[in-house]
Amino acid sequence: MKRFRQWPLLITCLVLAIGAFWASQSEHDWALSQRSMVEAHVGVQEGDKVVNLNLPDKSGSEKELYDLMSGKKSMIIFFTTWCEVCSDHWAGLKQMKDAGELEGIEIIGIHLKEDDPKADLQSYFGDWDTLPVLVDEEGMVKEQFEIIGMPTVYLIDEKSEVYRRIQGTLTPDFMESDPFFTD
Repeated sequence: MKRFRQWPLLITCLVLAIGAFWASQSEHDWALSQRSMVEAHVGVQEGDKVVNLNLPDKSGSEKELYDLMSGKKSMIIFFTTWCEVCSDHWAGLKQMKDAGELEGIEIIGIHLKEDDPKADLQSYFGDWDTLPVLVDEEGMVKEQFEIIGMPTVYLIDEKSEVYRRIQGTLTPDFMESDPFFTD
């Protein structure tokens, strides 16, 4: 009888081992994002000056990041279209922008095309056609900033220095209390 008590433990261990192997080898979006979080280093951090990037925008025209920032406070948001959290984040930011709550702050998207090659950015942003979106086609900017999850938000001051790096979305409570938005 005692031999049969060990079977559930053995089966559980086997299932866990198969799951761990799958996560380490899979090309599924979830597995890729989990692996990238483990592989993170430092990237561009608070206090660093953001370099001027020259990338195509969502319609293919070359744009410079500094021109889009135009010496104002800016939010740079790294995203993919398959990221549901990113989609919700964009919808919330558009609502706030339309309500005039983000006056004086430039919002700039950087699409990680290497992770999202089939994205149709024109339809993704629909009626928010004025939003500047740059496209990191080969992942060089993602690598430079060491983006490990989406969305990743950089708050940039008027001197093009990183005020804050945020993994995830900006909550209304954060935006109402942080000096970046209130000053």
